[in-house]
Order: sequence, then C-alpha cells, then structure tokens
Amino acid sequence: MVLSTLFTILRTGAIVLLLNDYFKRVYPAKYDNLLIEIPLQIIYLYSKCQIIYAKVHRQINEFIDANPHIKTFIDDFYKSKSKSNDDDLEIEYIVNGVIYTKYKRTQSLPDRTENDGSLLIFSDLSASDNNNKCVHKKILQNEINFDYKVAAVQFMLMELSIDDKTFIINLKTDTYNYYIVDNVIDRKFISYYLMKNYTVITYEDIRCLTKYSLRIIDQNVNVKDIEITDTKFITIKENEYTVSE
Repeated sequence: MVLSTLFTILRTGAIVLLLNDYFKRVYPAKYDNLLIEIPLQIIYLYSKCQIIYAKVHRQINEFIDANPHIKTFIDDFYKSKSKSNDDDLEIEYIVNGVIYTKYKRTQSLPDRTENDGSLLIFSDLSASDNNNKCVHKKILQNEINFDYKVAAVQFMLMELSIDDKTFIINLKTDTYNYYIVDNVIDRKFISYYLMKNYTVITYEDIRCLTKYSLRIIDQNVNVKDIEITDTKFITIKENEYTVSE
C-alpha cells in the first residue's frame, strides 16, 4: 500500500515536470504570460471574495440590529454556550499518584476508603473562559462538593527533597490553580504532582515513601520545614494556611 502510494506520487510528479518542460519549450511566449497572468487572477479573485464577504457580513449585521428579537436570541445563544455545564467539569480519579480514569459530574464516582491511596481532583474548565487559561482545581474530600472559593494566600516558594534531588512545587501557574479554600496538600497529592510534572519521577521512586520533607516560604516570608505524610498535611484557607499536628 505504501509503495503503491509512493509510486503514484512519483509518477504524478514526473508527469507535471514533463508537461512543464514541454510547454516551456514549445510555447515559450504563452508560458511566460501564464506565469504572470495566473498569480494576478488569483489575487483578483481573492480580493473580489473579500469585498463580497465584507458586504454580506455588513448586511447581516444591519439586519440583526434592525430586529431586536433576533439580536436577543443570538446574544442569549452565545451566553448559554459560555456558561458552565457538566462538560466544563473534569474529575480525575488518581490511584497511587497515577490518573486511573476521568469522570464528568453527572457520572457516578468510585467508592473510596480513607487509606486506599486514591485522590479525586476536579478541574472547573469554565474558569478558563474569557481568554483566562488558568483552570481552578479542587481536591475533593470524602464529602463530594463541587462548590469552591479561590484563596488569596499564595506561597513564595515550595520545594521538597528526595535523596539528593530538589523539586519545586507550584500550586499556581498560568494554566492551573490549586490555591482553593480547603484544598489539602498531603502525601497523596505530592506523589501525584511529582509524577504528573516531573518525568524523572516514577512510581518505583516514590512507592515506598511514607513522608516528604517540604520547605516553604509563605506569604509572610516565614521559612518553614514541614514533614508531609498521610496524617500531617497543609490545608489552604482563604487568607492563610494551616499545618495539621
């Protein structure tokens, strides 16, 4: 199949070259005229289409503006498309740091236990409307609730060490935001974050780790070293954060 396609392309190319050479030798004057005439005709046709399109577009807009009912219908249609709906909500089901599957809000979510190593994160894709590409991400707890509030607190630095390697944890970038009130930064989340954002980290690297050594510089320029486990974690609040004891 591939050889047949390649042969067809080569044969077509050879025919085009032979015809080009034939017309150039037999009809040199007409050949030169065609080289000038064809581009000019293409430019003329393109300009003509632009003029027609602008005229039709203007007439359509004038017709819509002159008919308030039609204008209202069109405005409502585009507004409804921009509103959040079930397709704007993506829920990631994460097991041992790896995205196992994804759900929509209308789908039934999997049953979970406290120590099964799973994590649910939903992304409100509607938050990226109006040219804002930053998607808000809420870490779902045992009680599933899709309402959320963006926190004002932001750390100046979060980094953790594994052996002799240091990794930066960015809870907010131009494309996502984990600074959501009541989001919990625990061992499960950090395992997921590392495997998602650092290709050098594999499940084998972290499967035996029960804690992470995390250093933060908070919004008040306080430097804190925190040991993150399943029971010791950071909770994001609206204007501050807490560390469980």
